[in-house]
Amino acid sequence: MRRAVALATALAAASASAASGNESSVELIVEGPPIEAKATGQDHIYPRPSVPGPYRSSSSAAGILAQGWSMLGREDLAAAAGSNEYRARPCEALAGGASGAQEVLDVIAARAANARIVIINESHEVTLHRDFSRRVIERLRPLGYSVFAAETFANLKDKTDPVEESAALPYPRARDGHYLLEPVFGELVRSAKRLGFRLAAYEQAWVPEAERPTDMNELTAAREQEQAENLVAILRALGPDEKLLVHAGYWHANESGKRGANGTDRSYMAARLKRITGLDPLTIAQTECRGSADTVRLSAPGDRIKGAFDILVDHPIHGFRHGRSDWRFADGAKLIGIPEPYASADETLIIEAFAENEPFESVPVDRVWVEPGEDVKLALKPGRYRVRAVRPVILRPAGSPTTPG
Repeated sequence: MRRAVALATALAAASASAASGNESSVELIVEGPPIEAKATGQDHIYPRPSVPGPYRSSSSAAGILAQGWSMLGREDLAAAAGSNEYRARPCEALAGGASGAQEVLDVIAARAANARIVIINESHEVTLHRDFSRRVIERLRPLGYSVFAAETFANLKDKTDPVEESAALPYPRARDGHYLLEPVFGELVRSAKRLGFRLAAYEQAWVPEAERPTDMNELTAAREQEQAENLVAILRALGPDEKLLVHAGYWHANESGKRGANGTDRSYMAARLKRITGLDPLTIAQTECRGSADTVRLSAPGDRIKGAFDILVDHPIHGFRHGRSDWRFADGAKLIGIPEPYASADETLIIEAFAENEPFESVPVDRVWVEPGEDVKLALKPGRYRVRAVRPVILRPAGSPTTPG
């Protein structure tokens, strides 16, 4: 009992101190002692990232780890896990191409003005892509783009999609989609809502009882086709002057047709959408070139990806400060210390900061995994935030007992 009282006193003191304000104008309200991951209703995102057995020796192992660490705010650990997406992949500069964020955004907006559909992709690891997508949607909204369809939005068969349920809310909910649980993606969707976009799900609907192909190529083709058909349905519901903005992962945005050795159609979603509708989407890739310069620029495709995308956005490689990607501090975020007593805890904690006026069902503004003794900080813009600590899920090895004995 004494320990509980002492902890409560320490938390109250930490909250009062943080709420008194500081030079960065970031105020933290500490919510209480650490909670178990199960209490969040989203405990699947709180274990230490690991690679399932069947994938440990595969080429995707580093990417699986990196996605987990990115979700937990530790892209430094994603890079350390060996992911290639934090290493340079240089491309030749586009002749006469734009350089610098403003010029690149100007080119995108100019070309989008003459399109009905824009498809922009992202890495599911590199949160910088989501922030750049946020800047893109800000430029496209005045051009008639009114629907934001994202791969991450959960699509429920014969039920109302979560993003439709939460359409009137100014914030994204944690249950609206998987990648959306990551805070930078959450800010992208907050911006879309604030700008007046309608949100639409187009991912292949998850039907647990449905029979699915066992062949990986057939499985992939079925997903790409359903995504394209779902986007066709969204397009048909638009008004004559409305335009569609699609956010996808990786090569779903590839608009070049692809055939297998036996003539089977292995085209990605964008190519199928183009074929069905007869409309040529403006396709923007953020995943194919990186680190070619010290500023964002447009790059040339070269033979490797010629015809796959219309625009190649080539971002610089960023470093890390106090466990956080340093690009975040170019746009007004501050490095904010973990409040006591979370900072001095002798256990691993996931620290989450929520906008003061948003409930815990919302996507947090920041989330970061902190080991005991680590000098890791929150990345927050000026404002008031409620902060909580979540204990990570302990994953038991397969076959281990769930109870002692």
